[in-house]
Amino acid sequence: MPSVDLSQALDSILDKQTINAVFQPIFNIKNNKLHGFEALSRGPDHSPLHLPVPLFKTAEHLGKLSELETLCRSISLTAFKKRQLPGKLFINISPKALLDPNHPKGSTLKLIKQLGLSPSDVVIELSEQYPADDIDLLKSCLNHYRNQGFLTAIDDLGAGYSGLRLWSELAPDYVKIDRHFIHQIDITPVKQEFVRSIVDLCQSLTCKVIAEGIETEAELTMLSQLGVSYCQGYLLGRPELEPNREYIKAPLVMASLPHTRYCETADSICHNAIVATPKTQLKQLSQQFIEQPALQAIVIVEDDTPKGIINRATLLELFSTPYGRALHETHPASAVMDKQVLQIDANEPLSYVSQLLTSEEAHTVAQQFIITRNQKLIGIGHTKDLLQRITEHRIKMARHANPLTNLPGNVPIQEELKLLRTQQKPFYLAYLDLCHFKPYNDIYGFCRGDEVIQLVAKLLMPHQNERCFVGHIGGDDFVMICTCDSTFNHSQQIIAQFEQHKQAFYQDEHWQSQSMLAEDRKGELLHHPLISLCIGILPPCVTSNATEHELSTLSAQAKKQAKLADSGLYLFSQPTLSMNVA
Repeated sequence: MPSVDLSQALDSILDKQTINAVFQPIFNIKNNKLHGFEALSRGPDHSPLHLPVPLFKTAEHLGKLSELETLCRSISLTAFKKRQLPGKLFINISPKALLDPNHPKGSTLKLIKQLGLSPSDVVIELSEQYPADDIDLLKSCLNHYRNQGFLTAIDDLGAGYSGLRLWSELAPDYVKIDRHFIHQIDITPVKQEFVRSIVDLCQSLTCKVIAEGIETEAELTMLSQLGVSYCQGYLLGRPELEPNREYIKAPLVMASLPHTRYCETADSICHNAIVATPKTQLKQLSQQFIEQPALQAIVIVEDDTPKGIINRATLLELFSTPYGRALHETHPASAVMDKQVLQIDANEPLSYVSQLLTSEEAHTVAQQFIITRNQKLIGIGHTKDLLQRITEHRIKMARHANPLTNLPGNVPIQEELKLLRTQQKPFYLAYLDLCHFKPYNDIYGFCRGDEVIQLVAKLLMPHQNERCFVGHIGGDDFVMICTCDSTFNHSQQIIAQFEQHKQAFYQDEHWQSQSMLAEDRKGELLHHPLISLCIGILPPCVTSNATEHELSTLSAQAKKQAKLADSGLYLFSQPTLSMNVA
């Protein structure tokens, strides 16, 4: 369409205010709750400027971007209030419009007050796709909104011009990862590492991560495993005038996918606690802090049951106020102790402790937490120790991960087995192997063979959680080490899923005949069956007293029996260490 027609179409939209606001939901998949909506704008139906790209490109070309965005923002806020949508409202502002000298100041806050909304419920999104020549000026403009009580977000992180500098300079409340990094993330290790690094950074910066553009269950599953809580995309709800408000997909993901598995427990970072009774006077506690400069917290205990905690900083700040000591030193500890301090059972995995400390409900990350056993105090934990342990664990896991699948390799597998034996936890050991894999590799090549191995890893990942460790021994061999009784059922599911997917790896002639002509290990041409997945399982009655060498021998026997079974699945029951192992 000629530019003059687009100009007239835009002028008509601005004059008649014929913008429609649609809303796309953003869900917290960790607690199955709606977090808010992103407001998106559409031009009139059947207009050449109906879709957002031509609409905003035309406005930018004609120098009317600020005017259009101001109109869209007004219509979105009004529609959000009219529809009584819950949660936070995310509205887009481009840096170019924000830096326009004619951009109206204070109009958004004025409208919000008229509508009875709170600035803290509105998130100003800046897209990284548009260049910002003067970041200092942009920061000043954004601080103008922040000082009024608005929250801020960077949209499309990874897609644009300024990258991490924009993030570090603006210190937003939210970061939205560009959909390019979400598309097929379940099968793209590089994208997984990018998102994992963003999640780690955001945890350090107390910034929330939102993944947008999610279209498949597999993408959602992987994002959950990587620790992403806030999700947006067609899978969860399309932009609509009356958008979806319920997260109906949650049970599919949350049933078995926690944040990041780490089997070491809270007991491993437990320190002896300095304790006092609820009636202990504050002046006595103050004296203890003065005499012990390294002491950061005192646990308040009654009958071995923790009631709260007194932090050094809290008490010393109270006493530092005018007349603070004189007014409060004779008060009991129960008067000022933190009763909401996190209490963790000693057997909880460190990853679960990390989740609780950084959950949405935790507005600040506590420096200490109480560790109990059977609800009785055994000690105190420090967040810095927790972070150090998890960091060391991740470095070790990355160093020993299989490069093809990114799953833990032999060293973490052996450490997992050692840890379970030390903790005397009953566990299942499932050994997975691909049958007839060599002839497939010979015919289709190693690249296609690697894709089959990656498929097995992909099918295993959804079962990786606090009670199930998944590892890649090497080649086409994998293990699941589980402390739950559903290992056999999970193995059945994995085999069934593999059968559903494997046709994609074959040419029609091989699939129709269900065989391949290839050389065997002796160099003789034979018809080989198609690849199948077999799983041999050692139950707790076998694994509980077995040594590392015995586990290796028994799992090989179980795998051999699984190869012979029609179902490809075998549950080992009687150890026979004298058997010949293939």
